[in-house]
Amino acid sequence: MLKLRTLFGMLAITSMVAIPALAQEVPADVPSTHWAYDAVSDLAKKNLIKGYPPDGKFLGNRQMTRYEFATILSRILSKMDDLVKHPETNGGADYAKLKTSVDEIKALVDEFKVQLTVIGTDMAKVKEELESLKGQVKELSDKVNGFDARINAIAKKVDDTAAIGDATLESLNEYKNANNATVAKKVDINTGKIRVSGLFQSWYGAPISGDTLGGNLGGNFGTTPPGRSFGGGVGDTFRIRRGEISFIGNITPKADYRVMFDVAKTGTANNSVLQEIWAGYNLNSRLRFEIGQQKTPLSEEGTRSSSQLLTVERSIMNGLPAASGRIGDIRENGALLRYTAPAGTVIFGVWNDNGLNLNGVDTNRSKFATATAYFTGIRHFTLGAWGGANFGDFQPRDIRDRVGATLKYESGRHIAEAEFAYTVDRAGGSNANRNKGIGGYAFYGYSM
Repeated sequence: MLKLRTLFGMLAITSMVAIPALAQEVPADVPSTHWAYDAVSDLAKKNLIKGYPPDGKFLGNRQMTRYEFATILSRILSKMDDLVKHPETNGGADYAKLKTSVDEIKALVDEFKVQLTVIGTDMAKVKEELESLKGQVKELSDKVNGFDARINAIAKKVDDTAAIGDATLESLNEYKNANNATVAKKVDINTGKIRVSGLFQSWYGAPISGDTLGGNLGGNFGTTPPGRSFGGGVGDTFRIRRGEISFIGNITPKADYRVMFDVAKTGTANNSVLQEIWAGYNLNSRLRFEIGQQKTPLSEEGTRSSSQLLTVERSIMNGLPAASGRIGDIRENGALLRYTAPAGTVIFGVWNDNGLNLNGVDTNRSKFATATAYFTGIRHFTLGAWGGANFGDFQPRDIRDRVGATLKYESGRHIAEAEFAYTVDRAGGSNANRNKGIGGYAFYGYSM
């Protein structure tokens, strides 16, 4: 950028000559007191400089661009060219003054040669860059055209895929419509899923210190003692304790069933192969109804699966004869209502008896009612109370009274539990056949 005052030296040469032209007014923003007022006024009169639109201001303190410099220079050269072509103008006096100024003009040209050269160089560079930019634009245009071609190809593939999908869907609909009549005639007699599970336990027992299994002496071939599921007069033996096979399935999303066989059983009644068979229905998300043959819900350990026991066998209170103080692990025909909530479970049930009528019908008009409640609202703890009793108008009525409590703690590898029970059994109303039992168990375990 060049300041206007730099150009004044060159303009002074032309100011020596009277160049005929349409005089221009001095721009309004040049005060008459300014030191360059006379020079600006003279150049304006000679039409070499003009004010900037729209108001014609001179803007003397602003830097000028090379384009503005070239414009003024062009005007000067044009005026000089007119003097050279018409030397007789003004009697040749102006032409004579111009000839004497040749040396000064040459000096000015030399002074601005660098600027002019830079302008020319920059213009050449701009032209070169424009040509390069033109090539880049063409290359970019070619790439865009290539992208368009690829996009069109992909769009065609999408259209083809959609057409194939439509054709496939149409074929499936045709297949469905063609088979609707056949499907409508079929009756699905097996809905839901069936899960199969099982449990196998085998024991081996050997006598210790001359005794035999069950505490009997070696020569005593007696029966298994009450409360024991092993023993007798056998010295040592292998035994298949359990061979359970279970089938669990859903009839509908709300209805399910369970069937369990124990192939280790070989007799009838409690020793029948068929151990459990019941169906359940979920009345809502928490309330459930079950009917059939299953365990009566007395004692937490007594209702626990054999696979979840923490000892080799259940406690004696869950292994006694059905009519002699037995609490849990006993199956009967009946129905129950189960309510389950985050804080615990409540169960009410009605049964033929407490294990005397397995795989059979009731032999009298009395029934066995049970009530069970477990509270799990305290972390790691389970608190429970349960009980049952006979009711009905059968006379003489058998007595079957049960009441008990559960306390269980589980945390990480630690487990501790205890259960206590009170029982009364009496056959036919006779006090002579009355059996009363009080007992329980407690243990602590650590899982390794």
